[in-house]
Amino acid sequence: MSDHSCRDLWHADRSTLLRWSGGRSWVDRFIDARLDVSPEEALSVCRGAGLQFVFYGGPGYVDGLRRLHRPPAGLYVAGSSAVLQALEARPRVTIVGTRKPTRYGMTVAGRLAGAFAARGVCVLSGLALGIDGRAHRAALDAGGLTAAVLGCGADVVYPRSHRELYERIIANGVILSEYAPGSTPTAWSFPERNRLLAALGDAVVVVEAPARSGALITAHRAMELGKDVFAVPGPVTCRESDGCNRLIYDGAIPCLEPAEVVEDFLRATRMERGRRGPVSAAERVERPDGGGSDPTHRLVVLALSAGAETVDEVARAVGVSVREASVALTMLEVGGGVVRCGPGRYAIA
Repeated sequence: MSDHSCRDLWHADRSTLLRWSGGRSWVDRFIDARLDVSPEEALSVCRGAGLQFVFYGGPGYVDGLRRLHRPPAGLYVAGSSAVLQALEARPRVTIVGTRKPTRYGMTVAGRLAGAFAARGVCVLSGLALGIDGRAHRAALDAGGLTAAVLGCGADVVYPRSHRELYERIIANGVILSEYAPGSTPTAWSFPERNRLLAALGDAVVVVEAPARSGALITAHRAMELGKDVFAVPGPVTCRESDGCNRLIYDGAIPCLEPAEVVEDFLRATRMERGRRGPVSAAERVERPDGGGSDPTHRLVVLALSAGAETVDEVARAVGVSVREASVALTMLEVGGGVVRCGPGRYAIA
């Protein structure tokens, strides 16, 4: 069904549905359910809630969602169509974290989101308390674009204390949800929402996250989709940094100085953005293939060929910082030039 739109699906006859799906029981259930639904009535409900509906395969459906195993049939959108089109075209970063951050986490989240927004990168998050809300506000304060993906209806303000922020986002960004108008949040809807955050962003940045948190679900979903994950390091004695420190140990890109993080993001995700078309001259960089034209990449490959394995060993052999070596190795891994063979260890593919 990945090559067919919801409009095609809705109007298809039984024989066509069978050819697309190959499952008689599913087709029979779908046809029965279709008889009980009025698209005109559903659209009327959307308009009454001040929402638009973007169906799978239609204009405005962000292409990154197609890569999910279970992409949403459509998205309910609060905000303008022009902003939704800008969301499709721009580089996008998902910034997530705990609902109970430290002062350090809130400060770093604000600086990172502001730096991304200032470079024209759309900041995505979940409108939750803590890190999410700080990321949205910082992006707006920087005059940038932000989008919130909700685990409830796009017309439902949750948490209620974020009404002012919700209205700011509608005025200057977009609110997205796969749930029908009026849907209230549930325990299972947030993990489902997290898969959308992972798919919509070109990469995910985790600012603070305990060892068990929704932010880590988003990060792991992003990894499954082959996307880069960035994490903010924190004190090993701080519970809120347990998840981030573990992500970095397992190979996530460390977030240090915000301007450098943005540059790392633009480099590491250029292949993802390239699928959507050309990027600006400020974002254009060399290809990350194993024998490509980037001199640092060539030196990294030579270092691995000579026996280096860890990020530290590669950095010493090449004569660059650990951060630069980590970014180069990640880009080479995406390009297929190297493979990860353990936490922080790499080899020639």
